Amino acid sequence: MLRSVSLLLASVLCMGAAGCAPRIMTVAAPRSAPLNLDGPAPDVVVLAMSGRCGPPCRAPRDNRDVLSARGTLDAVADSIAAAGYRVQVAGYASHPGANFSSPYVQPQQRGFGGLWADVQRMRSTWLRAVRPPRLVLLGHSQGGPWLHFLSRVTPEVPYALQIDLDSICVAWKGDFTGLIAQNPLPAELPSPLAACENMDTPVGRRNAKDIVWPNVARNLEVQSKRLPTRPGEAGGVYLNYLFEVTPNVRPDGSTTGIERFVAWKEDHSAVSAPGSESLTWVTIRTNDLARRWKIEDLRQR
Repeated sequence: MLRSVSLLLASVLCMGAAGCAPRIMTVAAPRSAPLNLDGPAPDVVVLAMSGRCGPPCRAPRDNRDVLSARGTLDAVADSIAAAGYRVQVAGYASHPGANFSSPYVQPQQRGFGGLWADVQRMRSTWLRAVRPPRLVLLGHSQGGPWLHFLSRVTPEVPYALQIDLDSICVAWKGDFTGLIAQNPLPAELPSPLAACENMDTPVGRRNAKDIVWPNVARNLEVQSKRLPTRPGEAGGVYLNYLFEVTPNVRPDGSTTGIERFVAWKEDHSAVSAPGSESLTWVTIRTNDLARRWKIEDLRQR
């Protein structure tokens, strides 16, 4: 018994020692064409914000662009490209800074500050064109509140589609209060802490992450399973540990342009997996929407 306790204690101490440091996680880039603001505009830009990393990583220090590495961003981009569009993508990690580093994550990651800068640059260039590119927002977990905050503080920027994969505000203030002070955004913007504040609507109080702003044309919302069930083909756990339950609404309380899918077998992580029922639901609808865009574009020529 004493030997078992000693081994357990040694393992715990080892986890905190330099010689037992976690392995470095290399974040793979998406295979889709990367956002290139120095070149000609594509037809569609997909901007993806990943969520809070889980154990054994230390959030928010080790947050990373999982949607790119996992293939989620590529799956959405492919569904749009299949309609005949040229698509560029960019992925970001849940962090207020423009760029940030972790000793255990390579390469350096880009956070909300980088996303903000990219959107501002598009505003001054591509979005001034007669036919500007359509912007699509894709967020998972803690990435969802960041993107709802983005659309809220850029009311003059039209977003063709916003995709929410189980958006949650878990640990928002604890993770970001100090980092926001260290990584200030322009003074005219509200604090990103407001991304998870409660707001009044005609249908009652709603968290800001559950409000789809008027400059967002369409919204697809996925919520993970609520009850213990055997995981589906996308994997996951029997008992889901995090899940969203509140349906998205417009500021006027309506659900115009909003569709929702509640998974029965997929947990908080699995809803973002390529091939999952949840992401398949998203990509089918995204492809349908892109085909409608194509018809609209042909009529305007």
